[in-house]
Amino acid sequence: MCGRYANHVGAMHGWSDILADWPGQQELGFNIAPTQLAPIVTKDGVQVYQWGLLPSWVKSSKTSFSTFNARLGTIADKPSFSHAWHNQQRCLIPALGYYEWRLEQGQKQAYFVCRKDGAPIVFGGLFEQPRQGIAGSFTIITRPAEDQLAELHHAMPLMFEEHHGESWLNSTVQQAETLAWYAYPDIYHYYPVSNQVNRVANQGPQLIEPMVVPQIKQQGFDF
Repeated sequence: MCGRYANHVGAMHGWSDILADWPGQQELGFNIAPTQLAPIVTKDGVQVYQWGLLPSWVKSSKTSFSTFNARLGTIADKPSFSHAWHNQQRCLIPALGYYEWRLEQGQKQAYFVCRKDGAPIVFGGLFEQPRQGIAGSFTIITRPAEDQLAELHHAMPLMFEEHHGESWLNSTVQQAETLAWYAYPDIYHYYPVSNQVNRVANQGPQLIEPMVVPQIKQQGFDF
């Protein structure tokens, strides 16, 4: 799954055609959480929408169910996402990476998932347009985790490389589904970070810095 991410992306090398009006240093953060506003990319350009999709049939921005992630295998039929999916309301969500937690020795340890080369990650998602009294909104699509990322969590966000981004925005529903199940290249990794990220109010680049794991020194004794 993906419940927190860093979208403090500046230069989007290789994505210039799609992200020509990416807002640079505006509306960006190192600890984006559901219900917060964040920039996404649609066929019509960059929009700033709420994270957590508000289905076409809801009458209020307040819902009692979670829609910040949408499972790839069920989006075509699940009422919360089927309208956006079948109406080709797909989007891209640029990010530096995302956070995941794993239970270790009785405590949850935070990890940051990113590309090995430090390049931006771009998630695949769905969106709903704003309407009277209801904000524009989006969700990040997830799929079963692969390779090393499966050690961290059973699910991972749908992520694209540069040559797939425009296809995701402009393809048919059938083409988009095929694209979404493509085999991931081995370009992602993860590392432990400070649990400061557990508090949504915390921000700053220190949140994605690798945590220094203290080494236990063996004390020598002379007999």
